[in-house]
Amino acid sequence: MFFFGKKHPHQLTVLPHPALCPEGEIVPAIPGRSVAEILLQNRVEIDHSCQLQCACTTCHVHIMEGAQHLSPMEADERRMLDKVPGRDGFSRLACQAVFQGGGNVVVEIP
Repeated sequence: MFFFGKKHPHQLTVLPHPALCPEGEIVPAIPGRSVAEILLQNRVEIDHSCQLQCACTTCHVHIMEGAQHLSPMEADERRMLDKVPGRDGFSRLACQAVFQGGGNVVVEIP
């Protein structure tokens, strides 16, 4: 029997962004990796000035669907998001939102 590649059961869909991915992207969602890591690994060059250390807000995203499949927001992330103009109930820092598995996630990069 031949295996031509492992298909990932879950996906992270990035809605179209004029500069980063004009047509949107669908990439494999790998449990244990943050949304930022998944995006960067798949050549979606999301800003990350603090090198994914939860020390800035440049990786701010909106989780449009599938938030229940991500790690819960912790106090450090909440504190950083308080500095984001236009923060809403969908806001997360991509460096802190870790995919836990169990379903698909849809992300919008503002």
